Amino acid sequence: MTDSNVQIRLATPNDKDTVCRVFREAGLDTDAALADGTTYWVMERGGQPVGSIGLEHGDGVSLLRGAAVLPETRGGGLGRRLVMSALEYAQARGDRAIYMFSKGGDWSSFGFQQVPLAVVMGDIPDAPQVQAYKARGERPGGTTWMRKLSQ
Repeated sequence: MTDSNVQIRLATPNDKDTVCRVFREAGLDTDAALADGTTYWVMERGGQPVGSIGLEHGDGVSLLRGAAVLPETRGGGLGRRLVMSALEYAQARGDRAIYMFSKGGDWSSFGFQQVPLAVVMGDIPDAPQVQAYKARGERPGGTTWMRKLSQ
């Protein structure tokens, strides 16, 4: 069922606090949110923010950065709508693949396959999230995923 009262719009620099709040409530990292070389969206229901998602762009690839809906709005397919909109955007910009780091969940229903961390770090080394991990001397926890995009 489509909720016609829900809109997904491009985030502006003025939306940084909103994006970070949604990410924090979902337990996601907010480092470098809305940094240069990224595209973020805010999902609103009735004019109120209920979700956010971002992409960090590389050369022909993007890194999915956060896919979060507020806890009280989960279970209605809003997260799926956010992810699908980001995938469509990446494909429209000509990306050949989209990557992500995940600390939980099975992303295969979105067409993602698990890949070694080295693949992501090598294919999109300048992404803000990758740079943040490197600067802290850390590596992302969890699982690394990739979805090939048809051209």
